[in-house]
Amino acid sequence: MKMLWCLLLISVAALAADDALLLFQDGQARLQAGKFGTARLAFETLIAVYPESPLVSQAQEAIRTVDEMEQAQDTSPIIRSVNYVGFKKVTMAQIQQRLREREVKCAVEQRYDARDIEEARVALTEFLAEKGVRNFHVTADMENIPPRSAEITFRCIKD
Repeated sequence: MKMLWCLLLISVAALAADDALLLFQDGQARLQAGKFGTARLAFETLIAVYPESPLVSQAQEAIRTVDEMEQAQDTSPIIRSVNYVGFKKVTMAQIQQRLREREVKCAVEQRYDARDIEEARVALTEFLAEKGVRNFHVTADMENIPPRSAEITFRCIKD
């Protein structure tokens, strides 16, 4: 009977370790995606539900990273305008529709994030290629507008 009880405890501990690992991995994925609030929630849940987990110290460190990234984001400028230069084969409505479809977060009144701008640049490059535009590349430039604003300009440039 004691052996059965020990095996049951070991099984429960193994399941808890797996769940803690899943929570930690979920928090890491959300952190990398820039979803700071839900990343923090995953790490805090791990700490609260599995305080004996060896991942607790890593989760606490991850929470500090979330705090630092949120603070850095708070100092990033707000996008005040987005311009498209040289996009002759597509309309503004088509461009905006494509960016919405791809859930690209490059829009007026949003915080500037270089990852979002790069994602938009790639989406625009793919979109133009689908429309038959050849021998081109898309660039993205950000101009700071004091005190904390930015203007984004995407350019379609013939090679």
